[in-house]
Amino acid sequence: MKVFNMRPSFHGYSSSSIVKWYYERAWNTMNGAKRAIVAKTVDLYLGEISADHRTVKFNIPENPEDGDQFLACNKKNIKIIDDFFADNAVRSKHFRDNLEIFVARAIDEIFETEICEILRQKLFPHTVVPSTQEQLDQLLVDTNSSYTEAVNECVRIFRNGLQDDSEEELEILESKLLSAREMLDKNVGAIEHELTRRKTEK
Repeated sequence: MKVFNMRPSFHGYSSSSIVKWYYERAWNTMNGAKRAIVAKTVDLYLGEISADHRTVKFNIPENPEDGDQFLACNKKNIKIIDDFFADNAVRSKHFRDNLEIFVARAIDEIFETEICEILRQKLFPHTVVPSTQEQLDQLLVDTNSSYTEAVNECVRIFRNGLQDDSEEELEILESKLLSAREMLDKNVGAIEHELTRRKTEK
């Protein structure tokens, strides 16, 4: 969906900030999106964390078939998750349960996004130092693309100063610039890796 495609690169974002970015934009895609995400989050959480080990006290309707009870509990659970993303103290309290992971999985299931894969790459990065001709060619293509996109965005955003641009536009530009800098770091890393290899062989 378009609202999710136009996302920052998430360079420098924490895991909870990545999930929050998706969570805050979800209700722009369909009516009741937040209610659906929270309901799915609660289902996943209750199904996988036993009662004795839960640190998040979600509201559960006495009669699951009662629509009014469900909506009342869902409304309270929305506040719990909103507070989780808004307050670092609340987030720290619930850190053991990794609540943002359950929210990410819920959003993935409903919107078919790739949040969990983004988080996996962030937590367990697979780093390959480019060394072959093919890998270096791809690195050059990716670097050129990243810098071209960042510079073009700068031209657009910098026009008339920064005061007329939204906070979201500035955050996306910042992320694109950081991503371009990260690509340059990969180029430097490839050179450093080769120099280190040559010194080791001597």
